[in-house]
Amino acid sequence: MGTPGGKINRPRTELKKNLFKRRRVLSKEKRRKHQITGAVVDKGLITIHHLKKRASSSRANITLSGKKRRKLMKQIRHAAKEKATMQVEAVNLAQTKEITGSGRRKKPAASQDVEMKEAEAGPGLDS
Repeated sequence: MGTPGGKINRPRTELKKNLFKRRRVLSKEKRRKHQITGAVVDKGLITIHHLKKRASSSRANITLSGKKRRKLMKQIRHAAKEKATMQVEAVNLAQTKEITGSGRRKKPAASQDVEMKEAEAGPGLDS
C-alpha cells in the first residue's frame, strides 16, 4: 500500500502551477494564431461601435448595410462642406480686418476706480 501522507489531497507546488499556466497560455496563443478572422469591408467608413462586433464573433465579416453606408457618407460630406465654409469665412474675416484695420487703433481708456454705493433696503426687501 501507499505511504502515509500520500499525494491525494496535497496542494500543488508553485512549479507545477507555473507549468500548468504556461501550457494553458501557449495552447491559447496557438489557437488564436490559427483562427480565421473575417474581412472588414468599407474600412474608411466603419465606426468603432460597429467594430465591437469582433468581440462576439471574430470570424464574421463586418459589413455595413446600404442605408448605413449612405448615411455615413452623407455625414462625412456634410462635415467636409461645413469645414470648407468655416475656412472660407475665416479667410474672409482676416481679409476684412486687414482692409479696415490699417488705420489707427484706439487706446483703451485708463481704468478708473469706481466705488459702489450700498443699496438701501426698500419696503419689499427684508434681510
